[in-house]
Amino acid sequence: MTAMPEVVTHRYDPARGMCGNLCALEDSEAERILDRLRRESRPGLKPSYLTRRRITEQWLSQAASSAFQRNIANPPIYFFLGDFSHLSDLSRPASLLVPLASLPADAITFTLGDSMSVAAEPGPRLYRLEEMIEVFTDGEAVSGIGFSDKFGFQSRFIEVQLWARFRGLEGFSRPD
Repeated sequence: MTAMPEVVTHRYDPARGMCGNLCALEDSEAERILDRLRRESRPGLKPSYLTRRRITEQWLSQAASSAFQRNIANPPIYFFLGDFSHLSDLSRPASLLVPLASLPADAITFTLGDSMSVAAEPGPRLYRLEEMIEVFTDGEAVSGIGFSDKFGFQSRFIEVQLWARFRGLEGFSRPD
């Protein structure tokens, strides 16, 4: 059995601040940021990225609304499950480590992989915390998934979506 990590990592660009979401911006502002990312650090971002991201977040929001049996209208804040503070990512050079237990259980969901990839799969699946605990108890679904990039790039990871405002950041670890 693989132990469920006790921390989550939020990667961000200090110039834009923590806990932002591209889809919370107007299209023109989001495209301006994407154009800058393409020039500076992510030349592989496809022209259709924003459209695909918005479609993914629509699916995530609908799935979270169904899972929590309430309307989820705000875009999520994204985390990696585990310690990804060592990741080298020029587009998001800073990291914030947060205890998983500090996030509200009734406002977090998980995808087994990047949500854009999961949303493109047949029958995409979103998990609530209780379900994710069961997945770890079983162990098979999380075999081969990375929970730290300390030893190199993790091609498989678990993404965490937070569907609530996040307060009290000053008390958490910024290892950068």
